[in-house]
Amino acid sequence: MSKNGDDLSPQVRAEDILLGSLGFGEDARIVSIERTLTGYRGLGRWSDGSEFSFESEDELDQLQLWALGLVGGL
Repeated sequence: MSKNGDDLSPQVRAEDILLGSLGFGEDARIVSIERTLTGYRGLGRWSDGSEFSFESEDELDQLQLWALGLVGGL
């Protein structure tokens, strides 16, 4: 994998943007996601199969809006 992320698919980039902004690492993936009035929430899964909930109540920036649109959160 390159350091600048050029080899990542748009889906993986979108997940990394949304989960990374909440402090989750690269081995976390989104299982389901929905937009809320002020942000987004959903269910994620670690590479070992364990699941976790996440939620952001912060105002979304343009990059997060793009990522939500890509992963089906709009």
